[in-house]
Amino acid sequence: MTKTARPWFPIGVLALIAAALAIGWTGFIASDDSLYYTGAIHWLDAPPFAGDNHWSTRFPLMLTFAGVLATMGRGMAAFGVTALLWYTAFVAIVALFARRMAGARAGWIAALLVGTMPMVAVAGSIVGIDLTEAVALIAGAWLLGEAAPGRAGLRQGVLAGLCFGLAILSRETAVLSLAGLTIVVLWGRPVRREVLIAASIGIALVLGAEALFQGIMTGHPLRRYDIAFHHDEHIDRAANLEGNFLLHPAIDPLLVLLINDDFGLLFWALIAAGALAGRRLSKLAPSALVVLSAMAVTDFLLVAVLAHKLVLNPRYFTLPAVAAVLWVVLSLEHLSPRWRWAIVAALVAVNFGFLSLINRHPRWDVEALVIAAAQHPQDVIVADPVTVRRAAIPLNFAKLRNAAPGPATGLHLVEEGKAPASWPIVDRYPSPPTVAGGVLRAIGLEAIVPGALRHRLFSPSPTMLLVRPPLASPPDRA
Repeated sequence: MTKTARPWFPIGVLALIAAALAIGWTGFIASDDSLYYTGAIHWLDAPPFAGDNHWSTRFPLMLTFAGVLATMGRGMAAFGVTALLWYTAFVAIVALFARRMAGARAGWIAALLVGTMPMVAVAGSIVGIDLTEAVALIAGAWLLGEAAPGRAGLRQGVLAGLCFGLAILSRETAVLSLAGLTIVVLWGRPVRREVLIAASIGIALVLGAEALFQGIMTGHPLRRYDIAFHHDEHIDRAANLEGNFLLHPAIDPLLVLLINDDFGLLFWALIAAGALAGRRLSKLAPSALVVLSAMAVTDFLLVAVLAHKLVLNPRYFTLPAVAAVLWVVLSLEHLSPRWRWAIVAALVAVNFGFLSLINRHPRWDVEALVIAAAQHPQDVIVADPVTVRRAAIPLNFAKLRNAAPGPATGLHLVEEGKAPASWPIVDRYPSPPTVAGGVLRAIGLEAIVPGALRHRLFSPSPTMLLVRPPLASPPDRA
């Protein structure tokens, strides 16, 4: 095979990416996506909207979501389309970066590796900021790394700065990656200092325009930063334990990269590539990859240091993951075809294996509430206030008005084991299995799965029960 991929290869890559999306499809999770929806609706109903919380000031995603809602209407489909738009942009820019770096074949391999990465494939169905921020950072690094001599290079620097400014408007954590540019400034390579100065002008233009907007709208030009500085008090530190294997703060960030379903074997492959061909690869790396890598390494180190302010959530390491993919792809170009495709197949197979283990219904209590409200329209379905609040958007889309927070009279939706045994069970809502669990169940192998794995595979979220308290008599249907 030459570096120009054979015709069948793009078709195979796109098919595998589509399969990864289907397996990892999670959709609405009643979390940050709810807040993005609320902000987008403000833009539709009463524009312009300056934002009133951490999420609604993330204008690149907010305006995209508002545009999709205006085009498609208000429904769950708009959530999926918005997520897919940014997923497509993310996979495309990584693929084009790799293509520019090492040819068409490298571009398709990069698309395959990043598109099937569990963290990215799941993000392709959820309205979130991670891919939006990453697209802007990658575009900026690319423009800087390929800055031409003379005035053209200065124009590219300004454009890169505009991208970096949009990344910061997406999420303020982008400045952690941009801190890596100090390495480039001090080294004076591979980007000229005057180009970096031009980039700072681009950043200032974007942030200055946003500050002017906030000043006009609210009288407080730096309002978004005031909101951001107080955001850490709302962070759920329990997220540190989600999918992570943690031993000690000094090495926990590294363990997140190496032992986590979200990245598969990517960082192990990066270590192998560095050990086998590190010096040769460093000589072959284009300037854009050097810039991106400096940003990615700095991002990793600062997130690790600031773990007490943030959380060790794998999505904070999106840029290091992109840099890892590009370095691995570059290393694959210098292997024999047999080794190249064996490694690609192994990485993709592991990605699919981990994808099949994810819980695609992380807020099953919310889904169960919507199902119960639809199945029992004549009853009031009582659930805890948090569940009712999280379910507000899907309940509204379904035109269901019979859910209420407790205490109230009606049927109660509770987690199995948390209702008095004397309360009659009206309905059970067991959590759907993972994809792997569903396959094992379908072929009759559920019984042989060890007990330690049964919960993760077959009931990853708690079973919900619809129960009738003694005082909640059935409605009169006469």
